[in-house]
Amino acid sequence: MKEPASEVAFTGSHDPDHEAIACLEYLFIEKTQKARIRQGQCPVRRPVFLRLNGVAHGRFDVLGNLPESLRVGLFAKAGSYPAWARYSCDIPDDEPDFKATVGLGIKLFDVPGLKSLAPDEHTPTLDFLLQNHPVFFVRTARDMCEFFRDPDAWDREHPETRKELDAMRKAVPSVLLSELWSVVPYRFGDSGYCKYKIVPEYAPPADEPDDADPGYLRKDLRKRLATGEARLHFMVQHWTSSETAPVDDAMALWDEAAMPAVHVATLTLPMQDIDARSQTEYGEALAYNPWRTLKEHEPVGSIAEARKVIYQASASVRRNYNGQTLGEPQLPRPTLLE
Repeated sequence: MKEPASEVAFTGSHDPDHEAIACLEYLFIEKTQKARIRQGQCPVRRPVFLRLNGVAHGRFDVLGNLPESLRVGLFAKAGSYPAWARYSCDIPDDEPDFKATVGLGIKLFDVPGLKSLAPDEHTPTLDFLLQNHPVFFVRTARDMCEFFRDPDAWDREHPETRKELDAMRKAVPSVLLSELWSVVPYRFGDSGYCKYKIVPEYAPPADEPDDADPGYLRKDLRKRLATGEARLHFMVQHWTSSETAPVDDAMALWDEAAMPAVHVATLTLPMQDIDARSQTEYGEALAYNPWRTLKEHEPVGSIAEARKVIYQASASVRRNYNGQTLGEPQLPRPTLLE
């Protein structure tokens, strides 16, 4: 059995990332996800971003005529891919949506090419993960482990962490109106890097939500998509220099004035009922991992390395306990069921 996170000590080995990842895996899988299982959670859910705002089907259209510098991997040519999007909040069910961190997982289907996440190398899916804050609250996986070991001590020595955590707590009128960021960088071809961003283009209008309602974000999403489609611009912020845009510092904000985000694709969520039969259950059974991508788009940095292990482990635990099939779906769920 692995040591508790509070007792894992870094040994100064030549492979410190593996030690940090082991610490975080224990924290999120053993101390969080499996602890909830022992307390009777059924069905078993994710350890983070478990509050579901809604699951929606759509399509991801890569633009044609992109600049040569942006024609990389998935974006090398125009194309349209079926997509399933999962909006969620990083809070437990007994807390309100108000000022919660919002996350978005996007799963594309029919994407050819080898993927970087074993044993899913030959699956036709590709994932993006984003949230409504541009940076993380610590710089590295090692920092994250130290933060969770003693948050008060870390806050005293690293006030920038508390600043970002406070900034993450912002009012969200609608998930469809929220700008979202990948937070960590990704490879962009053989020698470049990028970050991803989503900028809303259009969302169907709705009454101002009652943010006193603990579940108002789901209700707002349901109302908006019941009346029309939403369109989101998917942007690439192309890296220019490690001096101004470090790639292993998850707190580093890349200056958009120097490195503007460019529209490369559009995610369209058509009019639909997000409470349609089994749609929620289908979305909750999906697993999202930033490493389920083409080699040209692999995530970068120790936080990304930790996510690879933890997200894969948590998906296996969840699916095994829930009696669900392991592995990736080969086809998207039909959007209309008789």
